[in-house]
Amino acid sequence: MTGAIEADGIKAGYMSSHFTRAALCAAAALAVVACSVVPAEGELAAFEQWARTAPVGAFEQYLATSNLEGVIPARQLLRTASDWRRCGGPRFEIPPRDRWVDVARVLTLVAELKSRKILGGFESVSNFRNTELNACAGGAQNSAHTIVFAIDIVPHGGIIDETLLCDFWRAHGKAWDMGLGKYPSGRLHLDTVGYRSWGHDGREGSSPCR
Repeated sequence: MTGAIEADGIKAGYMSSHFTRAALCAAAALAVVACSVVPAEGELAAFEQWARTAPVGAFEQYLATSNLEGVIPARQLLRTASDWRRCGGPRFEIPPRDRWVDVARVLTLVAELKSRKILGGFESVSNFRNTELNACAGGAQNSAHTIVFAIDIVPHGGIIDETLLCDFWRAHGKAWDMGLGKYPSGRLHLDTVGYRSWGHDGREGSSPCR
């Protein structure tokens, strides 16, 4: 699967935004460290207004039926690219119906990581992106965020134990088709597109799990 999806599919301009953010965030050798994420002013109100006309209820019902309701709050899970405003794209978007099974696979992985105390508090900051928004945000044409489903998360409180996360990836990642990426900013990418990992430059050799 490594050849099918370029790391998380995020290159160029999107990576540069992570390097800029990295200058402001502390780093640690055995932990993922990130700046705290504070939702932009008015985000909750914007989400509630958008949800009045979007089929959020059907999406949430699908997750509830799959016993995945609340693994990640809908307001976070339906965020698009961090550059949505600059790109003039949607702030929130529901993946196409045929991708919901992929959403469920990622959330099932997240639930497993939470149950093992590998993921604690975190914020999901970038998820499904449509083709136009993905291109503007610097994503690769075959980005997992666009053609399947993926999440980028930032730890709450600043730290996730990277050793435990990599141990899980090595031991169970193949069974989950788990993609795991780490950016200089401290963001983590998770998907279930294929077993692979990468680090600050988007390459396998820089992965903290190697």
